[in-house]
Amino acid sequence: MKYSTLLRSSIAVAVTLSAHSTFASHDLAIELVEVTAEAVPQVATDQLFSETPVTRPTHDAGELLRSVSGMTALRRGGRGFEPIIRGQSQTNLNVISNGAFNFGACPGRMDPPSTYIGVDSFDSVKVIKGHRSVVHGAGGSGGTLLFEHLRPDFSKRAIQGSITSGYTSNSDLKSLAADLAVGNEKGYFRFFGSNKSSANYEDGNGANVASAFESDSVGLVAGVDVSESDYLELSHERSYEDDVWYAGNGMDAVYADSASTSLKWLHSSAIGPVDELQLTLYRSDVKHLMDNYTVRNRSLSTTGAAAPSSSDTWGGRLLASLDYDLSQWRIGMDYLANDRNATLYMDMGKDGSYDLLAARMWPDAQQRQAGIFAELDYRYSDVDTLRLGVRWDKFESAVKDATLVAGMMGSATPITLYQSFYGSSKTDEDHTGVSLVLGWDRKLDVDTLLSLNISRSVRTPDASEQWIARSAMGAFWVGNPELKPEIHQQLDVTWMKSQGRVDWSVTAFRDEVSDFIERYKMGSADLYRNIDATLYGFEGDAKTQVTENLHARLGLSYTRGHGDYGDLAQIAPLEARINLDYSQSRWTLGAEWVLSARQSHFDQDVDVNEPTAGFGVLHLYGHWSVTDQLIFEAGIENLFDSAYAYHVNAANSDPFNPEAVRVNEPGRQSWVKVRYQF
Repeated sequence: MKYSTLLRSSIAVAVTLSAHSTFASHDLAIELVEVTAEAVPQVATDQLFSETPVTRPTHDAGELLRSVSGMTALRRGGRGFEPIIRGQSQTNLNVISNGAFNFGACPGRMDPPSTYIGVDSFDSVKVIKGHRSVVHGAGGSGGTLLFEHLRPDFSKRAIQGSITSGYTSNSDLKSLAADLAVGNEKGYFRFFGSNKSSANYEDGNGANVASAFESDSVGLVAGVDVSESDYLELSHERSYEDDVWYAGNGMDAVYADSASTSLKWLHSSAIGPVDELQLTLYRSDVKHLMDNYTVRNRSLSTTGAAAPSSSDTWGGRLLASLDYDLSQWRIGMDYLANDRNATLYMDMGKDGSYDLLAARMWPDAQQRQAGIFAELDYRYSDVDTLRLGVRWDKFESAVKDATLVAGMMGSATPITLYQSFYGSSKTDEDHTGVSLVLGWDRKLDVDTLLSLNISRSVRTPDASEQWIARSAMGAFWVGNPELKPEIHQQLDVTWMKSQGRVDWSVTAFRDEVSDFIERYKMGSADLYRNIDATLYGFEGDAKTQVTENLHARLGLSYTRGHGDYGDLAQIAPLEARINLDYSQSRWTLGAEWVLSARQSHFDQDVDVNEPTAGFGVLHLYGHWSVTDQLIFEAGIENLFDSAYAYHVNAANSDPFNPEAVRVNEPGRQSWVKVRYQF
């Protein structure tokens, strides 16, 4: 059951309020960001919030999700936005694209998983805030992001698609995307691709912010009904990121390439007590190279630094559904494997010769997870729905090259670094974990819903937290082999109502974390430790129909996080979004006011070491459906050319712009998009 707000965001492909393509129930572009609790569908309430108009162009999946209350994203440049839900990010979020996990290959997280998701081609993105289901893999304490291609509907035509072109000033960003599907009710082929090219943008002070990039993506989805009850679907996608400038990193990305393949089988007739069976298999490979001299010469000496890296992921899930009059069971198993390698070299002539090994950052780090799970949704009464989920996981983690030299002095190996900072010589670690979900939804009346969710989830250390081993130029960045898994115990309560012309929802949440994994500094070293921590906050969404044509919407969110040593890092302050939209049959005009309070709670070891100023910026936007096939959109972002930055931020390490403490958002920029769909 969808139990929070539907929010509409734009991407590089234009979308409209009224035009609907034949691709299932969605437009060819991602039109809705659907916030869901995934409760029993038999007692689903009506949607409390209708669609809202496109407000701005978005070219990165992480940036797309900034429009959801309780979510934000960390900016390092023009690409690689790191999604954050309720103060949690990185491997605290499960990011799943067409059933596949993908992990970036950069130790500095230039490329979080959302980087490789081509938002131009996906039809649906669902946001599950918090830990509300055990079927989407282990962990996911902060939430789950599900990106999906939907099966096209060929009932009206056998060939369908769209072509979209866009331009954004300031950064001189140009985008072109195409999407074509051919088929019938038995099977289909779908082809899609996009190209984006951007220069650096200027912030509100007129300062140049390193953010240029070249991005290409291409993909194919093919589906066929092999029998009346069996459906097979194969998808393959590739993305190519080149010459990516980063203000928030000490290096730039020469390239970041990804290839992802997934195979799905759906059997929809009964096998004994099983009503439906789903099997998903996938593989995702990422290759990445960052250095400080190819994209732009950021080293004043004749010696440069380069770090080639890779991340290979594969796995699958078998899911069985058992449907009864008052209940639904989901039972299954899943497996996830990831191998990562990263090596830092010194290049004496900056010619790609990689003359000296400086650090073995990921010394062949291997992580495995195998789990079994069961989840029950039970309609207890006409007004009550219960959910009970449990999963058991076995985790294995190891490094295979820990005895090889990892430092410029010729003697440092990953093991010697682990021993020096933690007194540990471990090169492998195994854990088991039990996760639980207990949910209760109660209809207080026909228009009011109260939802309660209690959960326990387990998140094991990632490759950097446990195994990274960097020792170069007097600086250290060393993972902790002795880290324990995080145990999250969460409670959230939502009250929502739809009454007349006013719809609203309010959520309060609290997360008590045992063995929270915290990054900290000790002298010239970046290290990791377990602490106890607490995260809590609230979210609110409201919408009202002022007149027949005028709508207003408010989104509000606040998160607070603290632990044994003070405030947690990368926690957004109180933020609000206010939208006012005026619509006629074929056009809409709107304004969005984005507000953020001053943030004085921060972790000086990770965040910029000073409070973050609050801000308020105004965006204008509009769209016009010239015909049912031709859509035109335009807008102005940051109308008053304000200089501002979000608190969740990568500290600027750009030697060409040393005065900029944070990575600022773009100054005033206009944008336009044209889309033709057929």
